Amino acid sequence: VDARRGGAGRRPAAVSDKAPDHGAVHRSGARAHDRPMQRAILRRQQESEQGTLGVLSGPGLSPLCIMEPPWRGNRRNRSCIPAGLYEVVPHLSPRHRRCLLVTQVQGRSHILFHAGNLGGDVERGWHTHTSGCLLPGLRRGRMSVGGRRQAAVFASRTAFRQVMNWAADGPFVLEIHNA
Repeated sequence: VDARRGGAGRRPAAVSDKAPDHGAVHRSGARAHDRPMQRAILRRQQESEQGTLGVLSGPGLSPLCIMEPPWRGNRRNRSCIPAGLYEVVPHLSPRHRRCLLVTQVQGRSHILFHAGNLGGDVERGWHTHTSGCLLPGLRRGRMSVGGRRQAAVFASRTAFRQVMNWAADGPFVLEIHNA
């Protein structure tokens, strides 16, 4: 595992495997009836200037392709996020409407799951549909864009609906592993 991109065992302190059920809150801050959160695992498989491709899976979730930007030192709007554990919550975005927000990403904000196909490095002449977000797809391949063939995910809206339905308007834990 590349130490610059976060270790597989690294866990942000605020992430818990329990999701509140909005029950009574005790003085300690704990909920009266916590339940385990669902967990999805993203295994990154391939990275290039054209983007980072991986597979997202979880109990009851059919494996989906994921496109992210390439690793660029966790730079805002240019890089995929570091490997690690994150909490993902339902979110209403002005641009993408109903989507999922990846929380507790050190040095970053507004990292979303939303529909899109491309995750290339724009500084190196590739096209992108993301500024650091995760784009699900049913399959991956190559798309002709600007006279070049570029790595892409396809059927992204359908895949995105699958993730949203699986999450069922609740939070889940996202576990990211690098190749």
